[in-house]
Amino acid sequence: MKEKVTRQSNIELLRIIATCMVIVLHYNSTKNGGFSTVTDGSISQFILVTLESVSISAVNIFVIITGYFLCKTNVRDFLKPFGLVAQVLFFAAITFLIQVFLAPDNANIDTLIEYVFSSNWYVYVFFALYLISPFVNVMWNRLNDSGRRILITFMVLLFSIYPTIIDIIGYWSGRQLNGSSTIGLEGSQAGYTIVNFIVLYLIGAYIRDTKNTTKTGKIISTYFICLCLNMAWSYADGMRSGKNIYDTVSWNYSNPLVIAEAALLFMLFKEITIKNNKYINILAKASFTVYILHLRFIGLLGISEFVSKGTGFMFLHLIACIIILYLVCTTCYFVFSAISKPISKFMSRKLGALRMFSI
Repeated sequence: MKEKVTRQSNIELLRIIATCMVIVLHYNSTKNGGFSTVTDGSISQFILVTLESVSISAVNIFVIITGYFLCKTNVRDFLKPFGLVAQVLFFAAITFLIQVFLAPDNANIDTLIEYVFSSNWYVYVFFALYLISPFVNVMWNRLNDSGRRILITFMVLLFSIYPTIIDIIGYWSGRQLNGSSTIGLEGSQAGYTIVNFIVLYLIGAYIRDTKNTTKTGKIISTYFICLCLNMAWSYADGMRSGKNIYDTVSWNYSNPLVIAEAALLFMLFKEITIKNNKYINILAKASFTVYILHLRFIGLLGISEFVSKGTGFMFLHLIACIIILYLVCTTCYFVFSAISKPISKFMSRKLGALRMFSI
C-alpha cells in the first residue's frame, strides 16, 4: 500500500481548531498566563476553566486524525518524521540566537533544551508512533470486527480508565502508588506517553473501519455531557484542601473523558461536508509550525495585563492572540518551507528508495 495523504477540508478544519485549542491551553498555563492572574471564583476563571476543559482534547485529536488516515497504509517515509524534528531544531536555533542577542541573561543551555525537547514532547512521541504504526496496522487488520471491539475495550480499560482511577486515588489520598499503574512505574504520566498515543491511534482506526450510525445530535449531546463532567471534576479536585484548582486529574490526556471528547469531536467533524477548500488546507498545513512555535511568542502578548482588566478584555485578547499567533506562525511556516523544500528534494534524490519502508 502506498502512503497517500488525501486532504479532507472538514478534517483539516478540525486540525486548525485543535491547534487553536493548544494556544488556549498555553494562554492559560504559560508564565504570567490566565490561570496565574485570574481571580478565584470569578466569571473570568469560569470561562478559562471551561475553555481549558474544551481544549484539553487537542493533542488527542491530532493522534486520532493520524490513526484515521494512516491505518490504511503500511508505507512510511523517513523524511516525514525527520522533517518535523528538523523544523523543531530550526526554530529552536533561531529563537535561541535571538534570545542570546536580546536577553542574554536568560539564554543558557537549559533554555535551548526547553526549546528543543521539553515543549516539543509531542514531536518525539509522534516520531515513534509513525514508525511503529505499520506493525500496529498489520495486527489491527488481521482482527475481525469482534476482535477489534475487544481490543479497543481492553486498551481503554487497561490504559485509560484503570490508570486514571489510580491517579485519582493517589491524588486524593496524597500517597505514592508507584508500581500500581499499567502504564509505568510513576503512573499514567498524564497521558504524555506512547501508550496513550497507540490507544488514540487505534480509536482513529476503529472510527475509520466502523460504520457510524450515531446521529449528530447524540454525538453533540454526549460530548457536552463529557465536557460538563470534566469541568465538575476539575472543580472537585480544586476544592480538595491544599490543592490548586488547575492541578487536576481531569485534564490528563489519558483521562477517559478527555479521550471521549476528542473522539466525539472527530466523529462530528467527519460527518461535516466541506468542499475541498484551499485556504483551510493551507492553514492546516501550517498547524504543526503553529504548534511548536507559538510558545516562543505567547509570553510577549501581555496576557496577565489583559486578564486582570476583566472578562470582556480577557476574552477579546484571547481571540486576538489566537489569530495573531496563527498568522505569524503561518508566515514562519512559509519561510521554513521555502528554505527546506530544496533540501528535502535533494535528500529525496540522494536517498531514493531508502527513504521509504513498507511491510
